Amino acid sequence: MSCLSSVIKLSAASVVMSMLLSGCSTTLTSSTAQNANVSVLQTQLNELVSNKSCTASYQCKVLGVGSRACGGPSKYVVYSTLNNSQKNAEQLAQSITQQEQQKNSTLGSNQCSPVLEVHSLCIDNQCQTVNYQ
Repeated sequence: MSCLSSVIKLSAASVVMSMLLSGCSTTLTSSTAQNANVSVLQTQLNELVSNKSCTASYQCKVLGVGSRACGGPSKYVVYSTLNNSQKNAEQLAQSITQQEQQKNSTLGSNQCSPVLEVHSLCIDNQCQTVNYQ
């Protein structure tokens, strides 16, 4: 009888461990999928804003992208509206920001390195980053 109860206890323990470990696996998989999604969105945004051609500075825009744990964007992107859709760029930036906000709240990120805001100007027919100090 004691041998049978030991087997039952071991079976119950293995079921509990499986449930606990599967919970960890789901969390890791969800986090990995979220990182992959942000990476895909970042790639799409980078491709969209890669053409920085301009004829005047009003065509150069700055987008705050992402979310730091302490607030504010995780980076700034300079792009041109001459050949790029401002609406599409803003939608991608917003999607990335929402994903990073969710990631920060889920994982409790404490990463808060300073990100300086940038400005843009059309110089030599290219939108360029300008830092004012």
